[in-house]
Amino acid sequence: MNTVNMVKRILGAAGVVRRELIGNTALDDSEAHHFEDLLHALDSAGLWNGVADDERTAIVETLMTSDEPEATWTAGGFWRADGEDLSKGDVEAWLTGMTKALADCGVDLRVSTVFSPGDPASTGYAVAINGVMLNLYDFAPDNLRVPASYDPWTDCSIIPAAEVNRLLVNAESDRRLALVWPGSQDGFSVLGHMEVLQRAAASAAADAGSWGLVVP
Repeated sequence: MNTVNMVKRILGAAGVVRRELIGNTALDDSEAHHFEDLLHALDSAGLWNGVADDERTAIVETLMTSDEPEATWTAGGFWRADGEDLSKGDVEAWLTGMTKALADCGVDLRVSTVFSPGDPASTGYAVAINGVMLNLYDFAPDNLRVPASYDPWTDCSIIPAAEVNRLLVNAESDRRLALVWPGSQDGFSVLGHMEVLQRAAASAAADAGSWGLVVP
């Protein structure tokens, strides 16, 4: 059975399970179908080319049946990127989860929180990635608990991902980090071959309204 047909079979079976789990997830029924569309497109674009069949099966089943779908494989991975959670201080935890996969790509990732939005003395949110400080947002001067930026959910997704991609470029890796539904509560991040992500992005553009993929 070829890769696409095998993954379609897995998605068909696992999709039933996922829809039964909808009550325990952030995805409603239409969003679950869009998630299946996303995995179909990534598979068709070749995201799991070179991954052993049994590992690929386990990855797809995990993504389709888990209420917090995440998976990693050699030089690749799939991680939740909830824009709201990221804006509340989860960027370090999000990127730290990619450390092993990025190491496969030649990137020794080091990330730390410089200013946490949860710190009462903080004036905003900033992280450091391999020594580069990224100011994600400042608090509004008239309300020190409210971000002054227009869209902090998206900023806290796009800005760190773009820095990770800069590191991948410097490492001369052919992998990039893409964002799906960037800035939303249903956001995801995908590490894969640049050409695969470009093909998946083209598929997303052709299927406007279902899901969107960008490479910052």
